[in-house]
Amino acid sequence: KTQALIKSSRYEGVYTKKLSNGEAMLYIAYKNNNGNYSRYKVGLKSSGITEQYCYQLRQAELAKIRLGEDPKLSNKSVIIKLDEIAEEYFYYQRLNQRSDWKNSRNKYLNHIKPVFGGINISSITSMMIHEFKIKKLETHAPASVAMFVSFISSIYNHAIKVTKKYKGENPAHGIEKSIVVDNARERYLSTEEIHLLLEVLSTNVYGKKEHLAWLLEYFVRFALSTGARAGSILLIKRSNIDERNRSVEIYDTKNKSRYSAYLNSKLFPDLSFLDRFKPNDYIFYTDRLLTHRIVAYHTRPIYDELFNQGLARDDWKNRVCNHTLRHTFASHLAINQVPLYEIKKLMNHKDINMTLRYAKLAEANKVSAVEKIY
Repeated sequence: KTQALIKSSRYEGVYTKKLSNGEAMLYIAYKNNNGNYSRYKVGLKSSGITEQYCYQLRQAELAKIRLGEDPKLSNKSVIIKLDEIAEEYFYYQRLNQRSDWKNSRNKYLNHIKPVFGGINISSITSMMIHEFKIKKLETHAPASVAMFVSFISSIYNHAIKVTKKYKGENPAHGIEKSIVVDNARERYLSTEEIHLLLEVLSTNVYGKKEHLAWLLEYFVRFALSTGARAGSILLIKRSNIDERNRSVEIYDTKNKSRYSAYLNSKLFPDLSFLDRFKPNDYIFYTDRLLTHRIVAYHTRPIYDELFNQGLARDDWKNRVCNHTLRHTFASHLAINQVPLYEIKKLMNHKDINMTLRYAKLAEANKVSAVEKIY
C-alpha cells in the first residue's frame, strides 16, 4: 500500500511518496501560469534524484512562469518517455546493421533505463545528467560513464534529427567531454610473457572445454598478429583470410571501415586449421557467435593469475586484459623500427596522433641501436 505525500521539511514545494516496494518517489508542486495547482513526478531517490535537485527544478519552473513562459513540466500536450525514443534509436541501429547495437542496448537497459527510462524527455535536464554522471563515477570507470552519457546524447540526437519527435535541446550535449578519461594503456606484453601466455593457453592448464580452449588460444594469436580490436576479431570469417598472402580482411567495428592485417608466421606456422571452415563460417563460433564479453569472462582469470597479481582493479594503465594484446602488437612494431605511418595503417588509426604514443618506444630502440655499433 502506498503512503500519502510527505512534505519536505527543508525544501518548499518538494514532496516524497513511499512506494509499496520500499522505494521513495519525489515530486514537485507549484501553481502554473494558469493559476492551477500542478504536481509532477520527478524520479526515484534510488536513481540519484535528491530533494535539493527537485527544489532547483521547481525554482527553474517558477522562473519561467514569472517571465511569462510556459514551464516545461506544465506542457503535457505530448509526453514521450526516454524509453520510447531509446527503443526507436536501437531499432534504427539494428536496421542499419550496426554490429554493437545489442551490446549498446544492454548498457542502456542496465544503467540508463532505471534512472531516466520512465521520465518525459522534455523533463530531463542537463543537471540531472550531470548528477547521473557523478553518481556513476563512484562505481564505474570514467570511460564507461562517458559511454553511458554518449548513449543518452545519441538517443536525443536521433529523436531531434531523424524521427523529429523532439524539438528541444539535447540535455546531454557536451557532458561526455566533461568526463576526464585517461585509460591509455601503458602495459604491453614482453616476448617472454607472450610465450608464457600461449603456452598456458595451448596446454589448457585451466581445463576449459576443448573447443573453447582452442577458441581462446586462437583469439589471442589473431589479436597479437593483427592488433585488431576484440569485436573485429570475433567477426572474422573464413572468406576474410587469404592463405597465399597470409592476410586477413578486418572490419573495424569502431571506425566502421575495412582494412588488411597479416598473419605472423611465428604465431601461425600452420594454417591448415582453416580447412575445417566453410567460406562463410565465422572462425570464433560455438553454438553461437562469440562476444567480447564471453571471451573476457574466460580470459580475465588467466590474465589475473599470470600478470595482474597485486594490481588494483581500477589500475587500467597496467592491468592486462584483451585490449592489452592490441597495445602489445603496436608496441612491438615500434620497438622493431616499423615507421609510425605504417603502424597507423596496421592499427587502422583514424588520426596519426593516436599512433604517436608509440614514438617513445621507437626512439628508445634507436638509442639502443647506436649503443651497439661500436
